[in-house]
Amino acid sequence: MASIEFITKRIAGKEKEIAKLNRKLERINKAAASGYENNPYFYTEDDLRWTKKDLEAAEAALADYIEQLERATEKANSRNVKVILDFLEAWKKNCKEWYKEQFKRFLTERSKWYDYDLKYTEWVNNGGWRSPECKAKREEHNERRKAFNKKWNFILRYVLPGDKLDETKIGKELDEEANAMYDDMIERTNREVGTITDASGLSIGEKGELNGLIVGERGTARVTTIGAGGYNIQCFHFRTLIHKVK
Repeated sequence: MASIEFITKRIAGKEKEIAKLNRKLERINKAAASGYENNPYFYTEDDLRWTKKDLEAAEAALADYIEQLERATEKANSRNVKVILDFLEAWKKNCKEWYKEQFKRFLTERSKWYDYDLKYTEWVNNGGWRSPECKAKREEHNERRKAFNKKWNFILRYVLPGDKLDETKIGKELDEEANAMYDDMIERTNREVGTITDASGLSIGEKGELNGLIVGERGTARVTTIGAGGYNIQCFHFRTLIHKVK
């Protein structure tokens, strides 16, 4: 589900579009009322027909966005199981620290790449392009560039001018991911034991994992977290297993 911020922007955009179409329709109707004699914009019956269709489509889209906003708001208001929220907050904090450490490594390796790239460029400009080794060195250079970009692609999208890490963007994306994970855990719990009535049996372990029992209207489920640490490509992720206790 799209974020509340995203949907709100889409609603504002559709409202502007509808207002613009209504103004256009008003001008067309005035022209039509005069038999298209008073018609500075040279409107036709086709313009009237298509503007009405565009207006209907925009109003339908707005209604859909409003419905999406209501569902997203309802979900946001239902995220109230404190232990799960604490678990996800700790996960986000760990991810942010991981990105900071990776960014430091990226800057170090990029500096090494720049040194290599400069030496290669100087070699080419000083006549290396005539050397029998030129083709092999060019291929090596291209492969090293591809390897560097592939290795650090996950961090490149967060690099701001001045070699700063875009922590705002990272935080926003982690918030969206955490919300999605929360909703997924709740939905899977609901499928197993119904609406949650008691989450006091859940706790966060020393390694940040969420484990324990959660009670629903139709029984009790066991929650088990399995961590999955990544090397250089992703921060700590996890799988939360939810199974009804028989």
